[in-house]
Amino acid sequence: MDARRLAAIPPGVGLYVRDVKEVWRGADESGMETVVLSALQSLDCAGLVSITEGDDGWGRLTVPSDLHERLMSRWSAQEAARWHDRLLDNARALVPPGAGWWDLPTDAGYWWQHLVWHLRYSDPDAAAALVAQPRWQAARIRRLEVQGLLTDLTLVDSTESRAIASTINAVISGQAPGSIRDAPEQARRLLRALGLTAPAPSVPWPRSAVRAVLHVPPFTRDFALSPDGTWMVTAGKDGLIRVYDLETRTVSRVIHSPYDQLSHCAIAPDGSFFIAGTTGENVRAWDAATGEEKHSFRIGEAWRTVQSPSGTWIWYDMRTGTLGNVLTGWCAPTKPRTTRLTRMTLSGNGKTLAMANPSGEVSLWDPASGAQRAELPRQPHEIHRLGLADNGSWIALGDLHEIRVLELPGGHERFTLPGGGNTSSTRFATTDDWLAVPDKHRVHIRSTRDGTLLSTLDIHTHTILDCRLSPDRKHLMTLDNGDLLLVWDATALAP
Repeated sequence: MDARRLAAIPPGVGLYVRDVKEVWRGADESGMETVVLSALQSLDCAGLVSITEGDDGWGRLTVPSDLHERLMSRWSAQEAARWHDRLLDNARALVPPGAGWWDLPTDAGYWWQHLVWHLRYSDPDAAAALVAQPRWQAARIRRLEVQGLLTDLTLVDSTESRAIASTINAVISGQAPGSIRDAPEQARRLLRALGLTAPAPSVPWPRSAVRAVLHVPPFTRDFALSPDGTWMVTAGKDGLIRVYDLETRTVSRVIHSPYDQLSHCAIAPDGSFFIAGTTGENVRAWDAATGEEKHSFRIGEAWRTVQSPSGTWIWYDMRTGTLGNVLTGWCAPTKPRTTRLTRMTLSGNGKTLAMANPSGEVSLWDPASGAQRAELPRQPHEIHRLGLADNGSWIALGDLHEIRVLELPGGHERFTLPGGGNTSSTRFATTDDWLAVPDKHRVHIRSTRDGTLLSTLDIHTHTILDCRLSPDRKHLMTLDNGDLLLVWDATALAP
């Protein structure tokens, strides 16, 4: 393979290897995507590119800008144009006959982000015409991808593109404090400012429910929302804790933890401090106002913590099997007989704790006394997520094959939903009235009574990795593998 062709990979950005594989499939001869990945792996071994593995098992690739420039310098403009055009054939195959680029499928995340970049090399005039096309602008804005549209406009430097960017920036900078958190309202203002119409979406859903749109670092492993819904923290494989201001959608503070990587973070029920930790190490805590570490905080190695709207905050040490209360320091006098309880959840009233291990064992506990209340029959598959009714009257169990809702204490099955065959589909969230179930790039809101579909959230352009509720059940958060984190008003998601 001509190594110069690797210059057709966008530089300086993290790309999922699976996306690169899909984009290069059939670009030249059969098996070209395999040749490309092999070449990239060789460059990774030589330290020229970076390929790291994420929690979802897929590698993430970054081509340094200086390497891209060196490769481009050895390639004529005509050769570059021909090769980018071959790659664009794969994008053209996704668009219905007679339709435009703005009709790309919602889940074509790579092409929504990088189409204009490829067009700039293949056909600069076509790239300029696309970013000036109202339907492309409207499609980007309705997807709440304002920053993506600004990037498109930067790639095509023209009088018209600069004028459009100026209008967008004027709308953003002219908003009153606090209004930027209403992302749908910002989109409506931008559409009006650009003279664009907003036809009804093909799949109805409560778009006004979106409260914040954040772009988080690759491999963010955990996140938590403050009780007042104005800020949140993320923890990831780089060992950094990032505090986000949801009004400005910016990072307000970065804290270097003492660990190389982090697996868990949470915010206290009163919002006064937050914690973070990693497997095999003690949890640390930081003051929310100052960012200073709270050295008096000691609960040991908490593999996971869970909260309820009532303020109950329970931690579990997978190594010792100890259960305890984060705020009081109390430890349960008994320990679960089963080991490696890797899944846990609290009922809304804080009176029932459910725990499960990879062997399919599920037990119910009293978090106040530490006494075990019941043990459900062993499940046929590993449980990936649990959900409980506010009063503990039913439990939802999710594995790779299905999500089942069972009545408690008897275990009578209320209904079953088929699974998607992957861990993403099992990372559902529950309220008393509905389940939020990821399905590739969408989230289906289903009734907890019988599984009936109530609504569908269709805004992510990448596969959703996680879906969870804030402890007070007022906000739903969804994170996709394109590093887009959305915060939704949970009260507006179902009829």
